[in-house]
Amino acid sequence: MSIVGENIKQRRKAFGLSQVELAKKALVSQSAISDIENPKVTKLPNIDTIGKIAKVLSCTVDDLMGDGIKKEQEAPRDPLRESIIRDYDRLPPEARQLVRQYIDLLAKR
Repeated sequence: MSIVGENIKQRRKAFGLSQVELAKKALVSQSAISDIENPKVTKLPNIDTIGKIAKVLSCTVDDLMGDGIKKEQEAPRDPLRESIIRDYDRLPPEARQLVRQYIDLLAKR
């Protein structure tokens, strides 16, 4: 799987979204999401598709292309952040979606 496909898959799962749900929200086909995340596909999707997906996943195109990972790895270790992420990962998809909605609400203030 390309780094783009892996990044999209990880972020999609963190948001508790299925491929179908991500496709609907990003206004792209489900087969496009499936192709991007398919480990056998080596062709990169077009930048417009990546941009639509990035918007839904609250990140930048650079984050999905791999640049964001380097920045995160260079950041100093934050035990509180790690604990929150670990707890979030343990939540069922429905609860993750509620957490995401709450964060979005707080970010709009």
